Amino acid sequence: MKKQKSKPRLPNLVCAFLVLLSSCNNANEVVNTTITPAKAKEEAPSLLVKHPLLSWARKTPVEIGCMLEQELGHKDSIFNCSYKNYINKGDPCKNIAAYYEGIVFPNQLASKIDTSIAAINLDFEHGNLREITIDFKDNLLVSNLIKKFKLPELDAKLPDSVMAISYGPTDKPISNQSYTKQLVITAFDHIGAGDVDCN
Repeated sequence: MKKQKSKPRLPNLVCAFLVLLSSCNNANEVVNTTITPAKAKEEAPSLLVKHPLLSWARKTPVEIGCMLEQELGHKDSIFNCSYKNYINKGDPCKNIAAYYEGIVFPNQLASKIDTSIAAINLDFEHGNLREITIDFKDNLLVSNLIKKFKLPELDAKLPDSVMAISYGPTDKPISNQSYTKQLVITAFDHIGAGDVDCN
């Protein structure tokens, strides 16, 4: 008796081909997914972009402290975002310490504001930032400082919150081509015990 030869089963071959084709497509999808580059993490904007230097004038210690906490991660032990409804209770005659209370700008944060800065001193009076003094590491052109910190030109009108901007210390006339290691922004005149009647 002759053995019957088996006939190829076309449906099975078709199925095998479809499975193989599907596997190849899936493999391509995996490869394409793995080689897709990840998006670069966006850098946080500079503090001075969100809070220009001139906008600091007349702010309370809590406002300055909260700004440093949110933007630079530095939380002052007293003047921070948790301090609500701040009211200054100082008096130039009877409560002098409270009259001049304010946040001390940490030296280690100065260069985080701008790499050219060596130190920042904040002078508060009666609950408001009266004066900002910035010392730079090197002598810088006044014209560059004006551009860098978005300051008014030397002959331009100052904003209402600022009384004076000076570059020094120097006794010589200042021009755009002058060099300086210090910038002082004054919001209002100093009023101390010698300026009022404490009797």
